[in-house]
Amino acid sequence: MVGASILAANIGIAVAIVLLLIIVLDINPAVSLIVGALYMGIASGLGLNETVASIGAGFGDLMQGIGIPIIFGIMIGMLLARCGGATQIATTLTAAVPSRYVPYALGLSGAIVAVPVFFDVAFLVLIPMVIALWQETDLSYPVVIGSLVIGAAGAHTFVPPTPNPLAAPELLEFGLGEMMVAGLVVGFPAVALAIAVYVRVVERLWDREDDIAEIPFEEADDARTDRPSFVASLLPIATPIFLILLQTTAEAVTGEPNVYLDFLGSRIIALLAGLVIAIGVYVRTVGPDDLSDAFSDATRPAGLVLTITGAGGAFGYVIQETQAADALVELIGVSGDGVVIVLLAFAIGLVMRVSQGSGTVAGITAMTIMGGVETTVAGSAIALASLSGGMSIGHINDSGFWVVTELSGLEVTGGLKTYTLSEAILSAFGLVGAIGIAVVA
Repeated sequence: MVGASILAANIGIAVAIVLLLIIVLDINPAVSLIVGALYMGIASGLGLNETVASIGAGFGDLMQGIGIPIIFGIMIGMLLARCGGATQIATTLTAAVPSRYVPYALGLSGAIVAVPVFFDVAFLVLIPMVIALWQETDLSYPVVIGSLVIGAAGAHTFVPPTPNPLAAPELLEFGLGEMMVAGLVVGFPAVALAIAVYVRVVERLWDREDDIAEIPFEEADDARTDRPSFVASLLPIATPIFLILLQTTAEAVTGEPNVYLDFLGSRIIALLAGLVIAIGVYVRTVGPDDLSDAFSDATRPAGLVLTITGAGGAFGYVIQETQAADALVELIGVSGDGVVIVLLAFAIGLVMRVSQGSGTVAGITAMTIMGGVETTVAGSAIALASLSGGMSIGHINDSGFWVVTELSGLEVTGGLKTYTLSEAILSAFGLVGAIGIAVVA
């Protein structure tokens, strides 16, 4: 294996290769990511065959976790779009919320949904509704997409029982109640402030012709008068959320897993239940004749999303196998106290996020490293800083980037201006909150 400085340089070169292929040469993102992964593994001494094996393992591991949920989520969205259910939800929400507050309502919706579930599931379930809502307002497209990202990412990053904040008390040795309070106190204000800043910044950067490829989920006929009711339209979305929340809450309360709730609350079963209800809503509203066509329409975007998302997972996995991210952390070193320790925790999380893509891996790694540091800084402050850094800059080696980009119908530049920019702004406010707790506590 090569030295730490070479490993760090290889990460930058690999990312540059992928960006060059996608943006300049207009090569398919999946192909570009695999080429970048090949360079990273071979140039970093992983070996020819081991690099290829790592690419396959990274793709397979990611698909095992989110492949089927992605397919089911897109099918739910397509069925709701075609029968008018997504538009019905959008119309109801638009009538209830003044237009200028819609971004904040979207952020709050994303946050509430993402507390018990993963970011990707929240986005998969809500994106058809958000696109329909956008069609009913005069808001720009990146505003509604970015607002949903900010809300879902904020809750997923800061508030237990999502994995990283739930692990923080054990890694840093402080109480779960402290993490819950800190996550709520910092997380929700950070979401609101981030949306306020983001909607102003993105308007100046956006170019519709260059940043949007093709907006999906536009199959719903706005002229339909036989739309399903608001409650019926909401059921396919609410059911998987309820089942996952039920499983998570029961385990948190009892401290023990329940085999039946674990089954019902798994991503696959929960989304399958939502899909079954979506089929029922569709058939009752439209009839069974076009059901096969609706599924066929859903498989095309699903295949594209799965391919690109899996390739992003392969790219990140190769980087992990080369231990390049660990080399970067070693170059940083660990020392300091007070606000300095908070900034260091954020920096480690940021380096890990940029270098290998996974926010979960970045946050856990940063908190694990900081757990060995002697300091008087509150554990919740270090946790929030680590988690904020781990969320900071999601880009082409992050599967979440491709989920948002492809499901929103964006070009790579559009993904950078929505997913990447919105999370970067949110992470900055998370860091401010962490510093505030470090100073006050």
